[in-house]
Amino acid sequence: MESCGWLQGSLVKQENVLDILNIFGDADLISDFRNIALIVASGSCDVANPGDPYIEFSVARYRDNVSGNYNFNKNPRTLHCKLESSMTNDFCIEMQAHEKISIAKSKITEGIRADPGVKFSDQELFFYVEWLSGRYKRPAFPSEFDNRINNEWNKDKRKKESSKVSEKVMGIYARVFPDAEIGADDKYSVDLLAIIVPDLDKDGEDYAKIENLLDKYKKVMENVKMDVGPIKILPESKIALSTFKQYKRFNMDTLSYKENHPLPSEYGMG
Repeated sequence: MESCGWLQGSLVKQENVLDILNIFGDADLISDFRNIALIVASGSCDVANPGDPYIEFSVARYRDNVSGNYNFNKNPRTLHCKLESSMTNDFCIEMQAHEKISIAKSKITEGIRADPGVKFSDQELFFYVEWLSGRYKRPAFPSEFDNRINNEWNKDKRKKESSKVSEKVMGIYARVFPDAEIGADDKYSVDLLAIIVPDLDKDGEDYAKIENLLDKYKKVMENVKMDVGPIKILPESKIALSTFKQYKRFNMDTLSYKENHPLPSEYGMG
């Protein structure tokens, strides 16, 4: 199958989507086939391995645009992506983590092909692959660290504050020491980092809003027995990968974004 273009992230040709759905046999999906794209979710090595008899597809649905709440692997349950097409304009899709189908490879005939004219960009493919596995490897801060911040700064209010800068911030991160549970009277040491979109004007209003948000994070942390070092606000191109790997991203899954905001970017640094 690999030699026929079946790789992780490949799309089934649109004229073959109904063939795959008929094999799977779900009436609801079959009735909606014109609005569905199928994307190979199985790893490329699994596709090529004759010992793995099945191939898995993500069920995607077409949409008019990408929401900043769901692009770039920001939400573990929903992903929005743009796809590049050599024949038509680029277009957008939405996927739900739970919505996949699995088909026996033996049932996929040679006439059913991956579409070489439609693909993810390298960046979007990276986010898709990370999104598939993300729910199993999402890094977490110590509970004591999270609880201190949540008790001092209501989580919903924090999300609301963060949403005001979501268009320009690709993620808010912290390096925490010790990265472990500690006693109520002990202190964490924290370094804060905001990764911003490229070419953001440091003298502009957006940058000032980001500074204010990070200052608020710092004050809240200091109020709950944390020592906070200098705050960094940088585009990803200015951060060494070795340094970046020491940070974890604050979970922003449930933020509500109303426009097409470019978000987070820890995955683009590998």
